[in-house]
Amino acid sequence: GDVATSLAGIDLRVEGEEHLWSHRPAVFIFNHQSALDAILMMKLIRRDVTGIGKMELKKNPIFGPLFTAAGVVFVDRANSAGAIEALKPAVEALKEGRSLTIAPEGTRSPTPKLGRFKKGAFHLAMQAGVPIVPVVFRNVLDAFPKDARVMRAATIETVVLPPVQTTDWTVESLDEKIAEIRDAYLDILHQF
Repeated sequence: GDVATSLAGIDLRVEGEEHLWSHRPAVFIFNHQSALDAILMMKLIRRDVTGIGKMELKKNPIFGPLFTAAGVVFVDRANSAGAIEALKPAVEALKEGRSLTIAPEGTRSPTPKLGRFKKGAFHLAMQAGVPIVPVVFRNVLDAFPKDARVMRAATIETVVLPPVQTTDWTVESLDEKIAEIRDAYLDILHQF
């Protein structure tokens, strides 16, 4: 993360950096605008972390082997029953002390507009009894738009919100809890 962002001329400004370290392991969630997001998350979280990625990434000749070696859990988004089964190693990783990064939108948004949050990240945190740490990226598309091949120098603003404990969450309250977290993203992104 450090090397890639330095070479590209990315200046990552972080507000709330202390929340990256205050509660580990945790499920770190981020708004997904660009392929650069994963690199930024590596730069922020640094160690004892794995991620969840779409199955198509596993077939990528560069990222597939790299992410496999890093312990990334690959999920076939077209197979929801299989996806639930595929997430079991992620819960185990959390219980063993490794944090997890996941984009609750599930896929990159071609615009800065925040997409709908899926429930997977939140179920994982509940099952493992770990907090959710929301990470909000602003202006990542300035550095690496969706169809770009080369990163551009840019300043990326990041807000790390305080950890959200999940120990008292229930399946019945999950939609409300997710909506509260998504609303916090909307406030920071100035989207309504």
